[in-house]
Amino acid sequence: MRGAVLALTAGLMANAAFAVPGLEPGVSRELAQWRAKTYRDVRYALAISVTAGATKLTGTATVEVTLGRSVPDLVLDWRPSPGASGVGQLRVNGKPAKAKLEREHLIVPARLLRPGRNRITLSFESPIALSSSAVTRYVDREDGSEYVYTLFVPSDASSAFPCFDQPDLKARFSLELVLPRAWIAVGNAPIAGAEDVSNNLRRFRFAATPPISTYLFAFAAGPFAEVQVPASPQSSPAGRKRARAQQAAKGRPGSPIKEKTLETRLFVRKSQLARARTEAPEVLRLNRESVRWFERYFNSRFPFTKYDLVLVPEFAYGGMEHAGAAFLREEAVLFPSTPNETDILARAQLLFHETSHQWFGDSVTMRWFDDLWLKEGFANFMAAKAAEALLPAHSVWNAFHALKTTAYRTDVTQGTTPIYRPLSNLSGAKSAYGNIVYGKAPAVLRQAEFYVGASVFRRAVRQFLKGHAYAAADWSDLVAALERASGRKLKRWAEAWVKRRGMPEVRLAWDTDREGRPTNTVLEQHNVLNEGGTWPMKLRVFALSESGLPRSADALLRGESTSVRAIDGMPEIDFAFANFGDYGYGRFLLDPSSREAVLARPEIVQGDLLRALVFGSLWESVRDAELAPLAYLDLVVRVAPVERDPVTLAGLLQRAQVAFLHYASDSQRDALAERFEQLLVEGMLHADTPGRRITFLRTFTASAWSENGRSRLKSLLANTLEIPGVKLSSRDRFRAIARLLALDDPEAKELLSAQIAADSGDDGRRYAFAAAAAERSAEAKRAYFERFFNEQGLPESWIDAALGPFNAVEHAELTQPYLDLALAALPEFKRTRKIFFVNNWLAAFVGGQLDAAALEQVESFASQPELEPDLKLQLLEAMDGLARTVKIRARFARLLP
Repeated sequence: MRGAVLALTAGLMANAAFAVPGLEPGVSRELAQWRAKTYRDVRYALAISVTAGATKLTGTATVEVTLGRSVPDLVLDWRPSPGASGVGQLRVNGKPAKAKLEREHLIVPARLLRPGRNRITLSFESPIALSSSAVTRYVDREDGSEYVYTLFVPSDASSAFPCFDQPDLKARFSLELVLPRAWIAVGNAPIAGAEDVSNNLRRFRFAATPPISTYLFAFAAGPFAEVQVPASPQSSPAGRKRARAQQAAKGRPGSPIKEKTLETRLFVRKSQLARARTEAPEVLRLNRESVRWFERYFNSRFPFTKYDLVLVPEFAYGGMEHAGAAFLREEAVLFPSTPNETDILARAQLLFHETSHQWFGDSVTMRWFDDLWLKEGFANFMAAKAAEALLPAHSVWNAFHALKTTAYRTDVTQGTTPIYRPLSNLSGAKSAYGNIVYGKAPAVLRQAEFYVGASVFRRAVRQFLKGHAYAAADWSDLVAALERASGRKLKRWAEAWVKRRGMPEVRLAWDTDREGRPTNTVLEQHNVLNEGGTWPMKLRVFALSESGLPRSADALLRGESTSVRAIDGMPEIDFAFANFGDYGYGRFLLDPSSREAVLARPEIVQGDLLRALVFGSLWESVRDAELAPLAYLDLVVRVAPVERDPVTLAGLLQRAQVAFLHYASDSQRDALAERFEQLLVEGMLHADTPGRRITFLRTFTASAWSENGRSRLKSLLANTLEIPGVKLSSRDRFRAIARLLALDDPEAKELLSAQIAADSGDDGRRYAFAAAAAERSAEAKRAYFERFFNEQGLPESWIDAALGPFNAVEHAELTQPYLDLALAALPEFKRTRKIFFVNNWLAAFVGGQLDAAALEQVESFASQPELEPDLKLQLLEAMDGLARTVKIRARFARLLP
C-alpha cells in the first residue's frame, strides 16, 4: 500500500512538472523556463506574402518541435492585431485541429500531440503599419517606392506570427517570400532560389538558418538597390597577407583560423543610390576589416553564411543585429550633413557594434533579457577595441569615456538598476534598454579586462563563445570562463558589479610632510546612493608634482580604502586623479586643491584622454552644485579654442550648452551671450579643420541667444556668412531655423516656409516637422501635442525628432501644462511604442523644465502607488536631472559673470 501511495505521489509530481504554468499576457519567466526544458529542436518554415500597399501580410507557418515521453499542451505566443483574422487552417501532425487563444498564447491540446517529433501548420495574418508595428512599411515620397521590413526585438515576433517568442528557445528558420516582381528580398540566410509565380509576383526561397532566437529573425523587401564596390587591393590574397603582417606588427590579436570569403552586400533604397555609392567603399571596407579582426580576436569564424547591411530610412534604432543581416538607420551611415570626426567614428563603431553582435547576441544569446547587458555590453566594448585597432588615428577611448558618462548620469539616480536586471515577463523588456546596459556594462567589461589582464580576458572570451555557440548563456557562464582562464575566484568581484545598483565615488586623499610631500596616500570609495557596499576595482592613479613631474601607480581597491604607497614621497602634488587611463567605473572627483589648480591652469593636464577625464570630473562637480556653472563656462571659453581632440572638444561644448541654457538664469545668459557666442562663431569660422568648424557650428545653432546671435544665424541661412570648407546641409538649415523659432524671431516662419519649398524630400519633410515644433506659441504647442497622440501613421522617428524642439527650455512655461498628460501616457507608450521611446519622451518633457513647480508635478506623479515599477524607475531617472537643475539654479543663478 505504501508503495502504491509513493508511486501515485511520484506520478502526480511528474504530471505537475509537465503541466503548463499559469499563463499571463506576454512571456513570463516561468513559462519560458518550462518551455526551454520541455521543447527541443524547434524549426519554423514560414511562407509569407506581401503585396504593394497592403496593410496586412498573410502567411503560413509550420512549427516543428520535439517533445519527451510526457506530452503536455503546446503553448505558442500569439498576439493578433485588432481586426485581423488571426490564425486558421490549423493542422497538428497532419490532422485538422482547433487551438485555444488565451492571454496572448495559442494552446494546442496535449491530446493532439505525441512523444517525439510534432508538426503544427497554420495560416496567419498580421499588420503592416507605418509606425509602431513589428512589420513596418516605408513609402519613399521621392520616387513612390515602397519598402517593408521587420523589427521584432525584444519580443514582437509573436505579433507577426505564432512562435515561441523567448531568446533561449532557438530555432532554425526557413523562409519563403512572395513579393511584387520588382522587389528584392533580404533575410537571415542566402537566397536558395527564386521564381516568378505570376506576371506581377515573385517567390524567394531562403536557405535554412542555424539556430537563432525569434527576435533575431528578420526580412526586408522592396525595390532596394545593391551597391556594388570594386574589390580593394586588400581583398586579394596578397593584400590580405600584407594586412595581416601590418596588424601583427601593431600587436593586434592573431589567430590560427583560416580566413574565408564572406559574402557581404549593402542595400539602400533606390532614391539614395548616388549618396550610397559615395559612402559605400568606406562602409564596406570597415565592415570587412572588422569581420576579420573579430575572427582573429575570437578565434572563431563569422558564425553565419553571409552578412548583409540593409540601410533602412527612419529606422527606430541606430542598428539591429539580425543574424546575417544587420539593419542600420540610413542617416547613421549616409551622412545627412558634412560629418565631423565624431560622426565618422560613431558610424564606424555602429558597424563594429553590429558585427560584434553576430557573435555576442546572435551566436551566443542571453537566456533571458535580464542579461541584456551581456550582449550590449560586449558589443560596445568590442566595438571600441576594434576601433582602436582599425582606426588608430581616432580618439576611441575618449569616445568610450563619453559613453560611460551617460551611465554615470543614470547611476547617481534613484532610478538606476543593476546591469543584471531581474525581469518577470518579457512584456517589460523594453525598459531594460538604457544607459546602464549600453554605458555601464561595457565599462565593467573593460574593468574586468584590466583586472584579470588582457590576454586572460581574451582567452576567457574565446572559451565562452566556443562553449555556447548557437546556444544561450548567462552572466554566470562568463564568470566561470574568466575564473578558468585566470585561475582566480571572481564571484565577489562579479556579484558587486553585476548585481549591485549604483556606483562608487572614489577620491584620492593624502597628508603632507613638512616639505609638502604626500604621505599616507589612500584611495577611498563610498556608494553614491548611500546604500552600502563596495566594488572591487583595479585602478591606475596619477599625480603631477608642482615641478611638472608625473607619477602613476596601479592599485587594487578591495574595500572602503587602500594605500597607494607609490605616490608617497614624491614632490609636492599639483593635481592628482584616481582614474588615469579610465579603467575604473565610478565618480572620480578632484580634490579641492587639484580642482583649483586645473581651473587656474588647465594646460597642466596633458594627454587627450586625461584632459577628457579631468574636464568630465569637473562637470560632475557642477552637477553636484559644488562648482558654479559659470566657472565651467569660463573654463570652456579658455580651453575650447586650443583643444585638439575632437571628442573632448564636442564634450566641452555640449556641457557648456547645458550650463548656458539650463543652469544659467536669463540675466546670466544675457550677460554671457556675447562672449559665449563669440567663442562659437570664431571656432565655426576659423578652427583649423572642417570637422572642428562643424562642431562649433552645431553648438552655435543650438545655443544662439542674443539679437546678434540670431542675426548671424540668418546670415548663415542667406549664405552671406560662409564657413570655409563646410556647406550647410538641409538638416543644418532646419536646425538653425528651429533655433530662430524657439527665440521667436520675427523672420523665422518665413525662413521655414522657404526651406520647406527648397527641400520637399522625405528627409526634408522630417526636418521641417521637427523644426516647426519649436514655434513659440500656445497654439503651436497644442497642435503638436495632439498630433503626437492622434495622428495615425506618424512615424516614431518624426516624434522623436520633434520632442527636443517642442520642449525647448525657453518654452518651459508653454510646455509645463502638458507635463501631466505626457506622464499619464507612459503606460500606453510602454505597450505600444518601440524601445527607447519612453526614455526619449521623458528626457524631453521632464528635461525641458527648469523650476521647482515642475519638479513637484513630476514627484507627485512618481509617488502614485499604481505606477508600474519599471516606469517609476525611468521617471526617477529623468527627474534627477530636473532636481539638479533646480538645485544649481537656486544656488548659483544670482551670481554675476
